[in-house]
Amino acid sequence: MRIMTALAGFLSVMLPGMALAETGKMRTASEAEIRQHLPGTSELKESSNGYEYRKGNANGYKITNGQVCVRFPNKSTDCVSVKTDGEKFQMIDKKGGRTRF
Repeated sequence: MRIMTALAGFLSVMLPGMALAETGKMRTASEAEIRQHLPGTSELKESSNGYEYRKGNANGYKITNGQVCVRFPNKSTDCVSVKTDGEKFQMIDKKGGRTRF
């Protein structure tokens, strides 16, 4: 039982530092990197509202350096920041949550 408690304590101290070290290498992804990483971006056609649409899809996308925004049919939008280390990509939402991209 002591080993489990010690392991839990060790991980609670080390994991945040390990996550910070991994995210410390991350930088803002360029528009070209995002487009290269996302499948199907070549099928998007720009609209007069500045968003790009895929034929038959009502969601619009705006891809810029470090950000992807989605415009929904009800005209609401949601954006995420995109970071990369050149190989891995992460999305960062408004609340700071990070997920693989």
